[in-house]
Amino acid sequence: MNSSNLKQRQRTQVGEPLTGSESVPHPSAPHKAPSNRLAWWWIVIRIVLTLLGLSVCLSYLITETAFWGHQSKLTNWRNYIPRRQQTFTQAELAKYDGSNPELPLLLAIKGDVYDVSAGWGFYGPGSTYHIFVGRDASRAFGTNCLSRKDHLTHDIRGLTQTELAGIDGWHSLFDNHQRYFKVGTVVLDPVDPQSPIPPPCDDAKAKPN
Repeated sequence: MNSSNLKQRQRTQVGEPLTGSESVPHPSAPHKAPSNRLAWWWIVIRIVLTLLGLSVCLSYLITETAFWGHQSKLTNWRNYIPRRQQTFTQAELAKYDGSNPELPLLLAIKGDVYDVSAGWGFYGPGSTYHIFVGRDASRAFGTNCLSRKDHLTHDIRGLTQTELAGIDGWHSLFDNHQRYFKVGTVVLDPVDPQSPIPPPCDDAKAKPN
């Protein structure tokens, strides 16, 4: 170490001011890359949100839906409302048939219970398809038989593959509907294997929408 550096260190230790030629270099400024990266991410997020908002607006103008006609349980805002899934007995489910206007309209298919109050015109008292609410009438969804009470049951014994596929299709419709939503399940009474299978229906009517 030369004498000038030694003198500079001694002056610093005793608190003496340094001359201009002996000043100690200032430390370099802190690295700002992380804050710059955060700023860029914020810009990207704002652009994405803006584009998403424009897409939703255009979709409503063109298709009258928020996601360009795509419909599933993910696009039904009712499914995002926190609610406790209930377990009904068949007797309890029967109370939700529209006879009490204070209660919602509920129907079951394949043991899953759905709130169809938004379709009161289809399922409310006096409508053609009111027979579906307050019960699990899976068989009727498969056979399209609305005129016989023995088909308004969850007993699906003896149905064809086509009829069983029809039940699956209706279950999927309710599960992905934009206005109906699942509220729980129903505990179905076991079907007596010795009981007669409902006979085929010859005067099937159109299914509900």
